[in-house]
Amino acid sequence: MDDSRDYEPFPVLPETDEYEALSFLVRNRGERFTPSEIAVHADIKEASATETLYNLLEKNLVEHDQGNYYVNSDRAEDIKSRLESVDAAKHLHDTAPADIYATTDWEEDLNSS
Repeated sequence: MDDSRDYEPFPVLPETDEYEALSFLVRNRGERFTPSEIAVHADIKEASATETLYNLLEKNLVEHDQGNYYVNSDRAEDIKSRLESVDAAKHLHDTAPADIYATTDWEEDLNSS
């Protein structure tokens, strides 16, 4: 398997404006939106929408045409899958039990019977 994406982390993290904007555009693939429309629908601040979309454009995740942004329909499923993967990783991290070995005197908490 020689897929270069296997070696590169996805450049968008959950709970960021980039994640929210990209998720919205993936859900609405094939449609084009202005930064203001994306801000409203993705629930991000309008003041940061243009910079957020520029960052996504620089990362080659969205397309831009005449003031509108969109996700290329040919790439939408791949991007959707990558978003789902970062969601799963975040969920795993958030729900993992606390590491008792990371605490001082953890040996004392073990049952010695």
